This record gives sequence, structure tokens and C-alpha cells, in this order.
Amino acid sequence: MSIQSTFAGIKNDLYNAVEGEIEDRLEDMADYAVRISPVDTGAYVNSFSIKRAGQGGGRMKTSEGKPQNQSPEAVREDSYNNLLGDIQTLNISDMVEKGDTRFTLRNRAPHAIDVENGGPNWRTSGYHVFSRIRNKFG
Repeated sequence: MSIQSTFAGIKNDLYNAVEGEIEDRLEDMADYAVRISPVDTGAYVNSFSIKRAGQGGGRMKTSEGKPQNQSPEAVREDSYNNLLGDIQTLNISDMVEKGDTRFTLRNRAPHAIDVENGGPNWRTSGYHVFSRIRNKFG
């Protein structure tokens, strides 16, 4: 005679733990991205988005016509809240179950490359936002 027990709940517990860890990591990345980003008009920092890998689109804000010297704290808070909304719509539990947890952080501001590498008339080499994010989270 044998005794056995099936532990179906372990799989769910593991998925929930993994989902929580991924969500925490994405929130940390979002926070870091907005904290290290420059804020002038707010267009760059508000152009961040997080999507499933392979999905196109995302936010694209232009600085044209926007006032300069915006409150960095307020702009960063708005941007962070946008990214938290992106994370909530990812359906991470579905991604974990399917074994495809790839994400893309992008910035579609028209001047994103200049912010990253420095513009033609800049005195510095840029802010290297994505390089720094990759170094910390890559």
C-alpha cells in the first residue's frame, strides 16, 4: 500500500512569487529611469513606456511649445505613474505561465537619441540614461 499527495498549489505559489518579483523589478527599473532622466520641458521623461517585447508603440511627447524649467519632482511623479500603469496592463501572470517574460523599456521622444548621446550643439556627451539602466538592470 502506498500513500501519495499531489501538490498543485506549489505551482501556483511559484508563479505568484515569480510574478511579484518581476513586478517589483520593473517598478524599480521605472523608478530609476525617471530619477536619472533630465527634466526640462518634461517631454523626454514622459515618453517612457514599458511593453511586452515585440509590441510597438508607447508614449511619444515632443518638447515643442512646452515651457522649460518644469518642476522635476512633479514631472517625474507623472512619468513614474504612467510606467506603473504600463506594468499593471502587462498581465505578468500570463507571461510567466507561458514562459515569455520579455519586456521593452523605450523612450519615443523625438530627441531621445540626443538625450542619450548628446546633441550636435551639446557641450556634454549626453545623459546615457539607457546605458545606465542596462548597467544596473541588464
